[in-house]
Amino acid sequence: MPIRPFAPGDSLLVQRLSRYATRFHIGRFLIQPSSPLQAAFSAYLPWAFKSGITYVLRQEEHGLARAGFAQWQLHPGRAEADLMLLSPALDAPNGHPAIWHKLLAESALSLADQQIRRLYSELSDQPLLVNTFLQAGFHLYARETIWRLNDLSLAIARPTGPALRPQAAQDQWALEQLYARITPLPVRQAEAAEGEGEHPPAPILTNHYLNRPLSSFVLDGADGIDGCAQIIWGTLGVWLRLWVDSNNPDTGQVRRLLGHGLGQVIAAPNRGPVYIAVRDYQSGLSPVLEEYGFAPFTDRVRMVRSIWQWAKKPAENRLPTLEAVREAVPGSLLLRNC
Repeated sequence: MPIRPFAPGDSLLVQRLSRYATRFHIGRFLIQPSSPLQAAFSAYLPWAFKSGITYVLRQEEHGLARAGFAQWQLHPGRAEADLMLLSPALDAPNGHPAIWHKLLAESALSLADQQIRRLYSELSDQPLLVNTFLQAGFHLYARETIWRLNDLSLAIARPTGPALRPQAAQDQWALEQLYARITPLPVRQAEAAEGEGEHPPAPILTNHYLNRPLSSFVLDGADGIDGCAQIIWGTLGVWLRLWVDSNNPDTGQVRRLLGHGLGQVIAAPNRGPVYIAVRDYQSGLSPVLEEYGFAPFTDRVRMVRSIWQWAKKPAENRLPTLEAVREAVPGSLLLRNC
């Protein structure tokens, strides 16, 4: 097969093509960059964090799609995978949409054999990239802008109000209810949090940023939990997630969550820039972020592709049952002369 899982003999190819790669799920690379070759080799190291897989394309006879590779990040405990990298980029030497189509199609078939049901991609909001993924069977379910705070000294003082507390195990149900209240139904369906069949934990209860530590704090309200601030710690930066009704005209809850999260970051060593993603249905967050010193960094889109799997079950035999024929008893054959 021209496309197959990475093998040590592909090292030079992956190392060479890594210079022309397009990275997806940019948040992981902003706070915790990693080498594509190191990620490919992690599947062979007994002590490594095994949750990724690399597929390599080598097809000498095809002029448009001869070489490339794709890397996926598997979600522990969920039938999902995030696309992390495709190479070569569309605008790179020898880059072509046909390479991406081959890698996406063939790796989807392989991941389906591993019981993966949904593929996710978060990519730059550019027409060529988006159209390439639409042609590969993905559909767009949310747009977002990533905001960045480089200088924490620009962050204004935290407002007064109810204090946040660390998230506890018994908060799971209340957090799922919070996610359902603040997230539109099409997005919940795309993120497999609502629909037919069994549902994995909502994104508010998961951490897909490899094995990076996460700190989570909740804001209690009269009828449950009104908000949640989550901090994902990286070596080069921090990713902040706010779960709150951002379209409420009263921005007090947003300010308390954001202020508490930034206070935790300021008190930590080696913090780096702070990033936060604001989706198109969270427009109420943007004015508050500007007040705290954040600035828009890049526009992204989120896309998903569902993988259909064949269900194996015994086939019903609709042919009529034939009666068994009695076994013939061997006899003698007598020839007579006429």
